[in-house]
Amino acid sequence: IRASRFSPDKIPSKLDTIVIGSGSGGSACSNILAQSGQRVLLLEQHQERTGGCTHTFRLEGCEWDTGLHYTSEGMGLPTHRAGALLKFMSKGKQDWKRLDDPYDQIYFPRDDNVAEGKPNFHDYEFNSGLENVTSSLIDRVDPGNKELKKKCEVWMELATVVNKGFTALGWTRVLPSFLHFMLRKQVNQLYKLASYSVRDVQYAIFNRGYSIEDLLKDCPKAPEGPEPDPVLRRVKGVLNHPIGDYAVQPRVATFAAQGITMAHYAEGAAYTVGPTQNLSIRMSSMVREMGGDVLCDATVEKIVLENGRAVGVLVRNTSAGKDGPLTEIRAHNVVCATSVFNLHHKLLPKDHPVVKEFFDPKKRTITESNGHVFLFCKIKGDARELSLPTHNLWYFNSYDIDEAFDKYYADPVNNRPPTCYIGFPCTKDPTWPQRLPGISNCILISDGLYDWFA
Repeated sequence: IRASRFSPDKIPSKLDTIVIGSGSGGSACSNILAQSGQRVLLLEQHQERTGGCTHTFRLEGCEWDTGLHYTSEGMGLPTHRAGALLKFMSKGKQDWKRLDDPYDQIYFPRDDNVAEGKPNFHDYEFNSGLENVTSSLIDRVDPGNKELKKKCEVWMELATVVNKGFTALGWTRVLPSFLHFMLRKQVNQLYKLASYSVRDVQYAIFNRGYSIEDLLKDCPKAPEGPEPDPVLRRVKGVLNHPIGDYAVQPRVATFAAQGITMAHYAEGAAYTVGPTQNLSIRMSSMVREMGGDVLCDATVEKIVLENGRAVGVLVRNTSAGKDGPLTEIRAHNVVCATSVFNLHHKLLPKDHPVVKEFFDPKKRTITESNGHVFLFCKIKGDARELSLPTHNLWYFNSYDIDEAFDKYYADPVNNRPPTCYIGFPCTKDPTWPQRLPGISNCILISDGLYDWFA
């Protein structure tokens, strides 16, 4: 059942929790709260549908996903933590298809800056299993280099440390505080690695030979400029592959983002059977079953505070514009799932102590990540007949990733984007040929700044 449009008469009575935003976080939160017995109202500002980056849209007889272009294989495995949670939230109604290896293939421009006697490939594969990624990379950059392979293994193992740290951090939100000592080591390791940039960690491992134990103590600052060693330059460029998912260049990206993304795809990738929109529909249906509701066309203007506590929200119809009438909705709890910046910029009062602290440069260094620019393409013809690939294609404009980002953001007209994702959802979803016969699709995603569209 798709979401209804917001109107005051559709608000359930005696609400326990209001959740703002129906993206993956908001949908999961509202689903679990509903299944725990709460009456939940899930509000989404989109005028027609829920799901955030899991929603799909149709136009001119074709269909496109908007954010979930692929995910980890674990999402489809009921024995995996993520898969078990998704099975619980969807009541086992969402199926997944494992993507064949390689799930990603990355291309670089042809580059003559290569060490003497070494191969000069410009494409690299990412297959399931971190060991397979490492072996494939070494074979195409510096075959037989055992020392370099060991450094790559340290890099991959560091992703596992980050993953364990996030798992422990999640448990601290569930377990009583007197048990947190059991998780302190993993959480502290995560915080330590999160304080390092991707560029600095690469320099520590590949140039200085740091071990994981060394990095948990300190991390040296990488020198400015491109990597001079042609072999390490290629290795670092290829291992920056996950930045396409989180859109921040290595010099300023936290290694926590890099590590968790590497760990996410460690065992391969998967895609939904059917439109990705089904995820949101199936998760939100549980909210209604427990007496709550899911309403779109609902823009939350403010969180209502009383005595320092959130007690409700002010809502208007998105379609009514800024002058639309406001409706106040009350609940015992309010959850904001629309980003920390939206919460502090828009939803909380400017004079609130928490907001003032958030914008104090001496207390917080967090900044908004960069954005993406999308191109949605409709292709005439069957995907198999057109020989469209089932795996994702990535184009990186240079092995010197930071330099490529700097040039592009300084002059996006005369410089190519640093990265570009090319995917074909029509080849991943096994129901596509039946739902949209004779039609294929393609999605291209590149880098961009919000300021360009302000």
